[in-house]
Amino acid sequence: MNVMDKWSQENGGMRATDRTLERARTAELAHHLSSVALRQWEKALTGIVALPTAAALGVAASATYGVAMIERGFEIFEAAIGDIGRTLAHEDGARDRRPGDRTEARS
Repeated sequence: MNVMDKWSQENGGMRATDRTLERARTAELAHHLSSVALRQWEKALTGIVALPTAAALGVAASATYGVAMIERGFEIFEAAIGDIGRTLAHEDGARDRRPGDRTEARS
């Protein structure tokens, strides 16, 4: 008999069935750790892809806000120019309607 076998039998070593169960538990633990590691790798790769995507979406959102503000500024500017135009047209029309200014009406 081998020295290690003698030692394990004398010191209450593991029986063959216990070793088989221990190997099965070790294999199950290895499988579990492997699947957890695979999930962690998937998360890491998703994060690597998601980071530039999030940055690009943030830049696009900021640019869209900027464009919306510029568009609103142009709308306000257009409305103001329209008001000024209507005011000037109204004043010119009021001046034209005064009786002393029309020479055609006297003829």
